[in-house]
Amino acid sequence: EKGVARYGDRGVNLYALQDVAASAQSLMLLCTELGLGTVWVGAFDEIKVQTILSLPKNLRPVTIIPVGYSAKTPDPTPRVSKDEAVVFIK
Repeated sequence: EKGVARYGDRGVNLYALQDVAASAQSLMLLCTELGLGTVWVGAFDEIKVQTILSLPKNLRPVTIIPVGYSAKTPDPTPRVSKDEAVVFIK
């Protein structure tokens, strides 16, 4: 509520989601460091998850991150070069 007063709609609909994404990524990286596998699940029925978890109306589920031991280690994803990935605007 304090953030809403300060940042308005942008705080609720953008900054809050950015905070969740950064936190989720940090969680996933930590799990990887500990030898655990994770996956980001964003396709789910938000209302059903709110109901199952008995979440109050002011909390919105943004992602589900299952954590466990992987059956196998996937090959690294091919990456583009930094020249392809980054554009400097002058």
